[in-house]
Amino acid sequence: MKAFQFLLRVGVSLLIAFITSFSSSMIFFNYSTYQASLDRAFLIGLPTLAIAFLLFEAFPTFLNWLRQTQLSIVLAFVALALLGAVVFVLPSAASSIYYLGLIPVAIILFIMMMPAADSVERMSIVHSTGYYSLGFFLSLIFCYGAVGFLSAVLKTTFHMIVFTVILMVVGNVISYYLVRRASHSFRDGFLSRPLNITLCAALPVFLSALIFLSVQFPDMFAWSYISVPVNWFGFFAASALVAGVWGVGALEQFEKRSWYQRFTETRLFVFLKENLPGLYAGGMFLLINLIIARALNHPALSINTVLFETDAGPWMTILASPQSDAINRSVHPLVLIISRPIIRFVALFMGDQWQLAGILVVAALSGLCVFMAWLFVKRATPADTYSFLFAVLLGSAATHLFFGSLTENYVFGMTTLILFFLLIQANEKRFSVLVPAGLLVFGITITNLAQAAIGLFFNKFGFWRVVHFCLYVLAAGIALTAFTSVLYPNKQTFFFVPADIMVETHFVRTVDAPPAQSLLGRFQYVSRTMFLYSVVGPRPIEDISRKPPAPTIDLKTFNARDGAYASYTGFANVPLGLWLLLLAASVVFFLKGLHSSKHLSLMLGLLGSLAFNFLLHMNYGSELFLYTPYWLYALIFFLALAFAELAGRKWFESFLTIFLLTLMANNLIFIFHVLSGLAPFFTAS
Repeated sequence: MKAFQFLLRVGVSLLIAFITSFSSSMIFFNYSTYQASLDRAFLIGLPTLAIAFLLFEAFPTFLNWLRQTQLSIVLAFVALALLGAVVFVLPSAASSIYYLGLIPVAIILFIMMMPAADSVERMSIVHSTGYYSLGFFLSLIFCYGAVGFLSAVLKTTFHMIVFTVILMVVGNVISYYLVRRASHSFRDGFLSRPLNITLCAALPVFLSALIFLSVQFPDMFAWSYISVPVNWFGFFAASALVAGVWGVGALEQFEKRSWYQRFTETRLFVFLKENLPGLYAGGMFLLINLIIARALNHPALSINTVLFETDAGPWMTILASPQSDAINRSVHPLVLIISRPIIRFVALFMGDQWQLAGILVVAALSGLCVFMAWLFVKRATPADTYSFLFAVLLGSAATHLFFGSLTENYVFGMTTLILFFLLIQANEKRFSVLVPAGLLVFGITITNLAQAAIGLFFNKFGFWRVVHFCLYVLAAGIALTAFTSVLYPNKQTFFFVPADIMVETHFVRTVDAPPAQSLLGRFQYVSRTMFLYSVVGPRPIEDISRKPPAPTIDLKTFNARDGAYASYTGFANVPLGLWLLLLAASVVFFLKGLHSSKHLSLMLGLLGSLAFNFLLHMNYGSELFLYTPYWLYALIFFLALAFAELAGRKWFESFLTIFLLTLMANNLIFIFHVLSGLAPFFTAS
């Protein structure tokens, strides 16, 4: 009997080893290039003997493992191993030899899963297998897109496998807790309301629609940007499956060592738990803006396209490239020491793909703005649905979708302004906090300091303290601008030198300057841009010129030559009408609450910021859509505070939901018009 067991053990080990060695030689080791029979014999024979020896020695351990492990878990591992083997082999199967490779691949995957068997067995008792499975599926989708996005950075199969395993293990643990939390929320939390479910479901639908829309323009957005390369797919799938099983062990250790318990006792956990809807909205808009950013940020932006008079091509080089470039705009004095270091830090992990760092940071800041909008409204009213609605409104606005995706300076300005008003709302009075925050606002664009000062003034900061604050910021700004010019010689001009700041007079548009525009016409243009275009995206004007390099397209909202405005047609009139109704009603509610609203000071500060921008752009700028990021936040926040007494009212929140859904549809069409207008010129470049 022992002799039979010995022979069986030898035979099985040799058979598996031979199949593994033979199929590997044919598929991976270029068997056909070896002409000599001796070389071929050694290529197959020695690995066969080596593998057989290892299998023979491991046989007792394997049999003992089988006896101690539940049959259901063994069968589950077998099924996963076979699935991984099929996905690994079949996409690249060029001959019948590849099918033979299914056996060794399945065995290898099975062996790699074996150490997690005990954890999987205990998980069915302590944790929910359903929660973990759903979390694994969500992590797999995210990881698939992440590997595709970073494929040019990862470069090698080995790097991809390591990245996939780490991301999947960590993602499985996080996703498990999030899915469990969402399940509880369906019963007695945020997701127990159908309205909230509708809003949460609308965001991934919006993301999917954007992806579908973007791939219609392959010269701008290829499916390969967010998909795993074909030659990596098998390794990715196998790695993800194994990591999914290992994640069970990681989850068990996370709780066994009381890491989760200790984490739940921290202030960070409480903050995250209380703000999960806002984090979800911010995370979804990060992905949404990332898709748009991958399509928009193209080398043609420096060649033959002009997007609402942005300088996206040069700004990508200024902010993200290793060598940077000259700004020579004194109104952005500290960009090189505020914005650029953030992007260059991310670029450290991007290898030679530094453009991806700019795209990632811009999209991340866009998501952060949405999350900060949630915080702002949540502080003003305890109604989660109401806060979520206005956070999504900010993210869905035409300005946010466009400028939150373009590697330009404006998203940084928008972020710093929202942050500053969060500090004002928190009644922050310390100069040690306000002056650094003011420097961020001022350093991105100097005129934004006026908005910070107006906000402080109306929130009972005191006139002379506001003056003191501005003097601190100006003094520190002058010193830091000089420091920036030392770090980056000949790349930054000085806002405090008359000759440098007078460059900005080229952008001043007086009402009697050619082309002639009446005061009333300018008022109409500023009003349309501030109150309409920034939220409800119009059909952009496509102005094609023959200036070198010809042809060049200029997307704009106003054509000075013929006085034409970007228009609304068809379906666009639905969200436009609803938005105008909201604007008019907000004025009524503001006037109604002049003597009773606890948010009056904040609303006056926001109105002051809007008024400042309105007066500034009555004389400054030709394409005003360019400046909308600097007032969109004030417009949205004002509405949220004006309607605060309606927070929690189902009829009003239902109305806002209907408006948001129509706005998303309209602004999806707005992005489509932008991409379709640019596509031929991106192709030509």
